[in-house]
Amino acid sequence: MLQFLGPSGSTIVSYAIKGIGYLALVGLAVFFYHLYISRILFRRVQKEHGIPMLPHSFFFGHLMVFAKVTMKYKIPRDGHGHWMFHHLKLEYPEIANKGIIYLDIWPIGYPMIAVYHPEMMAQFTQEHSLPKFWAMGQVEFGSFTGGEDLIIIDGPEWKSWRGLLNPGFSARNLLSLVPDMIEEVLIFRERFRKAASSGEVVKLEDYTTNVIIDVIGRAVLGTRLQTQVKANRLMETMKSQLRLIYFELDLVKILNPLRPIRHCIYNRIIKNELVPYILNTAQNYEKIEGPKTIVALALKSYVDETQDYSARANIPPDFVDRVVKHIKIFMFAGHDTTATALAYIYYLLSKHPDKAAKLRAEHDEVLGPNVTAAADLIRADPTLLNKMPYTIAVLRETLRLFPPVGGSIRQSPPGHFLTHPETGVRYPTHGFMLHSSASTLLRDPEYWPDADSFIPERFMVRDESDPLYPVKNAWRPFEMGPRNCIGQELVSVEIRLILALTAREFEIEGVYPEDAPSWMGDKAYQVSNPENTVTAHIKDGLPARIKFRQ
Repeated sequence: MLQFLGPSGSTIVSYAIKGIGYLALVGLAVFFYHLYISRILFRRVQKEHGIPMLPHSFFFGHLMVFAKVTMKYKIPRDGHGHWMFHHLKLEYPEIANKGIIYLDIWPIGYPMIAVYHPEMMAQFTQEHSLPKFWAMGQVEFGSFTGGEDLIIIDGPEWKSWRGLLNPGFSARNLLSLVPDMIEEVLIFRERFRKAASSGEVVKLEDYTTNVIIDVIGRAVLGTRLQTQVKANRLMETMKSQLRLIYFELDLVKILNPLRPIRHCIYNRIIKNELVPYILNTAQNYEKIEGPKTIVALALKSYVDETQDYSARANIPPDFVDRVVKHIKIFMFAGHDTTATALAYIYYLLSKHPDKAAKLRAEHDEVLGPNVTAAADLIRADPTLLNKMPYTIAVLRETLRLFPPVGGSIRQSPPGHFLTHPETGVRYPTHGFMLHSSASTLLRDPEYWPDADSFIPERFMVRDESDPLYPVKNAWRPFEMGPRNCIGQELVSVEIRLILALTAREFEIEGVYPEDAPSWMGDKAYQVSNPENTVTAHIKDGLPARIKFRQ
């Protein structure tokens, strides 16, 4: 080959090989430098502050601990990562019971502190709401929204945008949108009827995902995305882009040279799809009859704030671009988590017929026994959904057992400490990613009696002396404090509406194979799926058979 290339060709190849060798050496040097910095950080904290830590290797950090826990508790390869913190607490209770665990998992992840005590979580999410961890905006969502969305931004900018968007997410406004949502839910119900008539096995999460996307399309954009009946370019493009995002070490995605180009293409397509909705809403706001969508109310707030009513016809491009990014994060976070929660609700009700009977009895009491009349009754009076406390309790208990998101991650400033409320011990946090391990807390028997059981009644208890009464700050699937999830009321309205129009007509039977793996006592365990980014999903999308109730 070198003879074919000739002297100049062989020289080029030689230089190329040397260049690759030098790059490899530089890469190794950088790797070992960061390894040293990470490992020494933990050793210094342990030495200077006397912090008890998990067995630590200077070369492997805590990766060997993770491997040990994975093997001991038979964590499946697709088991969702947020349950690792739960199993670490089971394996090392003497350390976890101090409220936190320092975790050195570089290069798989950043140096971090997993926080287990609810009052210590409150210190950095509620009492002093720290900014989101830097990597969320610069790495994870960097190409998706540029870190310029409501989840990532901080300070006065976040406060301003939250103020603009709050009116659209208010309970009052969402209830006014219920008649539009009903149209989408009726399509969902019809799909259930067809599946029940055919007797086919379906992936229930596909059904719940599509209906939630369509409902969010009505609430946010005021349009019919119709993903339940045909492919939608906006959502298909968004799903394709989400597949490019990584939240843990993924060399295939990181080293893919086409990934930035594909992000650029997808961002342009999504923007071209969304901008007409935004501009049309702005220019024709006063002509829109009836309830106003989330985007419409945000645009109204913007115009009222600037007091430039001519701006409706000329919204600044920067503002439009930012609205696009907020919509993207709403569409992603809103449909992904809610669809999974809804699938788990159907699954848990099928496993607990006594709880399903209570939920249906509540719907009979509020809506009357005629199932076919429910949609018209709710359309005429959406506040009927507010008379379903047990349905809300079912949602809350489902999110306690199967939270789609395992907790919040925050950036710690220099000189910051967390203090254990009972012992007074102070733990340094600067240099670490702070993680509120909500998924662990939500199954902790210290705070939740019979923690692994499905007991919606615990959220109906009003007597604080009752053992089932939820402990303060312990229920946090939507996080707590000023940075809590802006869409939690939308989730509640969606779930109540969908259950009110389907739970009395259908039963769901999970049909996992007899030899399907089980984990944490369930075949429908939460999984990590690179196709669905960071949130936890139900195993295999919940294969199920939908049946008409007798």
